[in-house]
Amino acid sequence: MKALNIFLLTSAMCTITITAQAADGTINFTGEIIAASCVASSGAGTSVGGSVGNQGVDVNLGKVSIDSLGGSAGGGIAAGQSINLNLDCGNTAAGLTTVKLGFDPMAGSGIDQKNNSLLKTTGTAQGVGIGMYDSNNNLINLSANEAYSSDLVKSGEDGDAKYTANLTMRAAYVANGDKVSPGTAYGTLPFTLSYE
Repeated sequence: MKALNIFLLTSAMCTITITAQAADGTINFTGEIIAASCVASSGAGTSVGGSVGNQGVDVNLGKVSIDSLGGSAGGGIAAGQSINLNLDCGNTAAGLTTVKLGFDPMAGSGIDQKNNSLLKTTGTAQGVGIGMYDSNNNLINLSANEAYSSDLVKSGEDGDAKYTANLTMRAAYVANGDKVSPGTAYGTLPFTLSYE
């Protein structure tokens, strides 16, 4: 009888031990470590990117006539709109020299089917995409994941050091080779900032 009591006591203790180790829930951790914490603002003063989360820059490409896209004077490109992203990294970019702006068109409107360097437009217009141009007026190939970079500029010393950068680009409607027809032409182009 004594052996049976010891066996039952031992079995009960094992059950309690096993029960104590069972999970009642899960803690999920998310986050990201970034090289710098820069806040970007456009020429119009809109905050974007950096440490402030997923915000946007609104670029109005205006009303563009079909003949300005199709004539030899236009070369299939309308004049476009300048985009100036001014980065203020505070003192978080110590030891870094370059900021890169990478585009993710597939998370936005997509790539234009006729010219894969262009952003696909949504809306009712046909025959146009949106081109992104660097400060030297070179078309940035969106399908090739080309990044646009700028130097981080340091001002001040030691604890008072501040880091800034300026990314100057241009966006324009570009004829993609199909017949151009009038209508609305919108696009979205997510971007990320990385630092070296």
